[in-house]
Amino acid sequence: MSHTKKHKRHHYNSDDERNEDEHRKYHRSKPIDQPIEEPIIDPSFDWLARRDYITETYLIDSPMFSSPKDLEDFWKFVQKYQLFQQRRKTQPSKSISTNTDQQRSNILNIPINYDKKYRLNISITINKSLINNVPRYDMTGEKILDHYRLSSVRLAEFKSIIEYYFDFNQKEKFKRIHKLRQDQNNLPIANHRREILEELKIHQVILIAGDTGCGKSTQIPRFLLEAGFDKIACTQPRRIACISLAKRVSYETLNEYDNQVGYQVRFEKTRVKSTRIIFMTEGILLRQLQTDSSLSDYDILVIDEVHERHLFTDFILGIIKCLITQRKDLKVILMSATINIELFSNYFENCPVVKVPGRLYKIQVNYHPIKVEESAGKTSKIDAKPYLRILEQIDNKYPSTDRGDMLIFLSGMAEIQGVMEAVQSYAQENRRWIVLPLHSALSLEEQDKVFDMPPESVRKCVISTNIAETSVTIDGMRFIIDSGKVKEMSYDGKYKMQRLQEFNISRASAEQRKGRAGRTGPGVCYRLYSEHDYLSFQEYSTPEIRRVPLDSLMLQMISMGLKDPRKFPFVEPPDMTAIDSALLRLQEQAALSTIDCSLTSIGSMLARLPVDVSIGKMLIFACIFQYVNPILIMASALSIQSPFLSFLQCDPDTITRRRPMMSNHGDPFTLLNLFDEWIYVKSEGQNTRTWCKRRGVEEQRLYDITKLRRQFQEILRDYNMEIDYQQTKRRTTLEKREHWKKKQQLKDLRSEHDKESKQRKFLKLEDSSLNDSMTDDDNLTKQVMKTTDKIRDIEFRLINDVSALKEMSTDSQNYRSKDINMLTLILCSGLYPQVAIADEFNNYKRDCDQFFHTKTKQFVVLHPTSVFTYDPDNLLPPTSTNSNNKKIVFSNQHELLVYVTLLETNKPYIMNVMRTPAMQTLFLYASTLETNNDFTRILCDQWLEIKFENSETAQSIISSILLLRNARDLLLQMTLQDLNKSLDIELMSKPRTYELQHLLSKKMTDFLENSCLYAIRRVLPAELDTIYRANIQENQDNNDDDIIVNKESTKINEYLTYNCLRSNDDQESFWSEYAGSTMQKHWICPYCNEDILVTVAERVAHENQCQLNSLCNNENPIFKSTQSNINKTNILSNLTTTTTTTSSIPLTQDYYCDICEQTFKLTSIEILRHRGTHQT
Repeated sequence: MSHTKKHKRHHYNSDDERNEDEHRKYHRSKPIDQPIEEPIIDPSFDWLARRDYITETYLIDSPMFSSPKDLEDFWKFVQKYQLFQQRRKTQPSKSISTNTDQQRSNILNIPINYDKKYRLNISITINKSLINNVPRYDMTGEKILDHYRLSSVRLAEFKSIIEYYFDFNQKEKFKRIHKLRQDQNNLPIANHRREILEELKIHQVILIAGDTGCGKSTQIPRFLLEAGFDKIACTQPRRIACISLAKRVSYETLNEYDNQVGYQVRFEKTRVKSTRIIFMTEGILLRQLQTDSSLSDYDILVIDEVHERHLFTDFILGIIKCLITQRKDLKVILMSATINIELFSNYFENCPVVKVPGRLYKIQVNYHPIKVEESAGKTSKIDAKPYLRILEQIDNKYPSTDRGDMLIFLSGMAEIQGVMEAVQSYAQENRRWIVLPLHSALSLEEQDKVFDMPPESVRKCVISTNIAETSVTIDGMRFIIDSGKVKEMSYDGKYKMQRLQEFNISRASAEQRKGRAGRTGPGVCYRLYSEHDYLSFQEYSTPEIRRVPLDSLMLQMISMGLKDPRKFPFVEPPDMTAIDSALLRLQEQAALSTIDCSLTSIGSMLARLPVDVSIGKMLIFACIFQYVNPILIMASALSIQSPFLSFLQCDPDTITRRRPMMSNHGDPFTLLNLFDEWIYVKSEGQNTRTWCKRRGVEEQRLYDITKLRRQFQEILRDYNMEIDYQQTKRRTTLEKREHWKKKQQLKDLRSEHDKESKQRKFLKLEDSSLNDSMTDDDNLTKQVMKTTDKIRDIEFRLINDVSALKEMSTDSQNYRSKDINMLTLILCSGLYPQVAIADEFNNYKRDCDQFFHTKTKQFVVLHPTSVFTYDPDNLLPPTSTNSNNKKIVFSNQHELLVYVTLLETNKPYIMNVMRTPAMQTLFLYASTLETNNDFTRILCDQWLEIKFENSETAQSIISSILLLRNARDLLLQMTLQDLNKSLDIELMSKPRTYELQHLLSKKMTDFLENSCLYAIRRVLPAELDTIYRANIQENQDNNDDDIIVNKESTKINEYLTYNCLRSNDDQESFWSEYAGSTMQKHWICPYCNEDILVTVAERVAHENQCQLNSLCNNENPIFKSTQSNINKTNILSNLTTTTTTTSSIPLTQDYYCDICEQTFKLTSIEILRHRGTHQT
């Protein structure tokens, strides 16, 4: 029965009348008692053609379909249903509703006889009033065609389709759960569940030693959760493992949409109040130990991968050994591979060990030792012939139809490139191999290719470092070639240098590499060494605690109250010299006291910051001098791997595009320019991926810089260190709506990305190239990468204010020389004493042969990635203008190189280098300054000597240094004092240190631009025996008042020692030096305006004291007690040090005045003057 309506023009008296008529017309519907009868199910009925209409009418607001993905899955099911109906013959319509005449139970009102409809826990009802209100016209007044509308029979069928869909979904879920439980029960660890839980009831610590594939990392947390433990902490050495394991355990415990399982890593966390299992890195657990030494938030700790012997793993084990004696309720599970388990068991007093076998297939081991003539020397290129022979042997022995890929273990990138060139040539000839590199220096997209599938009859050959030994698992590997070599980073405390050296692997590592061949089927391991060599390898790898610097660890230990780290119960204690070197470096950084190794005020703050000591100092001084934003970026960039891809550093087109970002100030400023330019490109809506690709930049590392910058910023805010003078701008309603849309878009994109990532991606023969890291013709890979880019961009925009970042980057690009100087000083505050001086003969060498010298290592060179390798002329030392003495060059252009890392591979390299004025940097940051009798000769840190042409200039410089260092120390102490207080809004808006910050910044930048002439040279260790004066002293009788006049070298303060150097290189008479040090002159103090008769030493000591008094007096309004509440006496007592001579006789001494009834620290002359004031 059809229903028609004739349209005709009608005149309305008002707009209200027109709207009312249209509203009535829109909602007029066909009566329910006149349905379109369809006695049979028509297979030709097209449900998909009505998809939009049905979705908008019936499904769009339904709670059964909570996401677009649910609707998409439902209509895919409808498509299958429709195809199924079309394959069936047309048949009479069966009653879709359940037979209501069945006998039912009195309790649950369900049929006594089985009815499959009741397998579902939901019931779908049809609202008749809703059907009556189904519109016949859309919003435009157009009539909805009848064939789109659903009759009551079709609507009943649609209800059944929904029920079939949920029944199908439920069956699929049950199948997955059933398979999941089967897989869990088939894991080797499942047979030991009861044993593990029983041992845990009896003992406080147990060790689970499980081979690869036993399932300990995923199943142990599940066992504990099901056993009733509520507060479970699981540590992993890598953040990626924390995230992936949290997701897997959530799935296995059926908590995917709950918060019972979460993770907490460096950049993100999913932990909430209801979380029962938390996966975290070892560093996160250490941070929690600082605030909660008993770890009261947890009742059980699971420490995984203890056999890897990471630095913080060993430290945590020592902490746990002490902690379990205090907390008898705390349970600990150590999880390890079946290597060196006796060490850990004995360490915890013979704790029980549960051994779990692995699930590996049979692996055949073949030894193929390399011939002597084929082994590479120290300088020769690696010979690829042994590797090619094995590839040929596999091609001849195994048919190409047999699946199985190859994994080659080499020691480093250079070796990978050497073997790859030869293997690629072989692969291009027979077209049966796709060769891929795997190394941490490659882009993430290039690394992800190793997980893709090769085409039929083609094998994948992955050439990797030891990253594929434990960190990355690549399925499908059947053949392993083990070179038996590894490059490990070690630290040489003598030279303060990191070394990347090639070693033979341990037997434990050899077994790990072999095991990679037997994860998915029987495999073959080819070892390119003899069995005798294998037996000669050391049993286990050297633990990290014995080959890395211990600065951060020592600082953490002392901050936790462990006063003597030498007595800490390490699993295997490090060398005591390594501990002593670390403590000495912390003292050089002013983090520890030089007297008793206790924490200083800045050391206490550095211990709270979860960053390296040098980075922490940069952040603190950046806050003090209000240069937070650029330092946050540079500190973040220096904390991660360089964004510049190293294999493109010689490409001329890439260099040309990088050129505008290169700074002649150094690598940190180049990284700042790169980040600022990237932010500008992103803010303009351009394709940043293409922009990065053209400049040889890994964009993911720029995103990492952004995340790390934000984390540093939040750390500073947590400790009130970053003062934001502008109130946070509140979002408007429109901005909030846009923010919500982006969050929804991000959620949908993540779902899409997960779906695309699960699809198997296939490689092509063209992918076998080292230099095509950013080109891929595969459509699926392109789509995944495109989705990944969108996710990164939306995440970036949700977390960061792009316009604010753009504004800050614009400010950075407009920095003047004053700002550059301040940034240089702030970076030096964290990096000193890591400085190098150019070799005096660099002017006569080629650019690539320039040498530099550090205090501990001579003849170091620039790393090839440094910006100065493209413009080496910027580093040439100034030439002599003195025709009489070419060796002594008096100039104001002398510079030092401040570096982040000293790394030795085939050469000793300095990395991440920056230029800085030599004299100014040394005088501001040196731990010791030792002078001659007129300050024309100053030795800095006992290895660099500064010479001035005249004494007046030298004394003026020393006077400035005393003022700047005293003011800087005062400002630092005041800032750190404020961090422990709750500052109100008014004080935060204008802190008490603001005026001193401004004044000190101006004075320091002026000092950096000082144009006085000086000479600088390196003092060799052999010269230290002759450069100092003889220790001669003239004794005089003391008068009644015990006034001591000392004629020796004098220690003015903790860093400045006067008159301990000879005046000239030539031998002088004793009387010449004596006269220079004891001669008195009239001098008017610029601070107290007194005219006094003093020696040079007394002048400097007096000036040092007056400067401190002037900094802390009441004349400056910002230091008045009513505004700042500064305890001037405490500040003075902390900043001034007792002035002593080398024979322990003080220049200033304690003097008690009976009239004033106070004790003063005064020189001999000041004592006499003080007495004179009372006599007057």
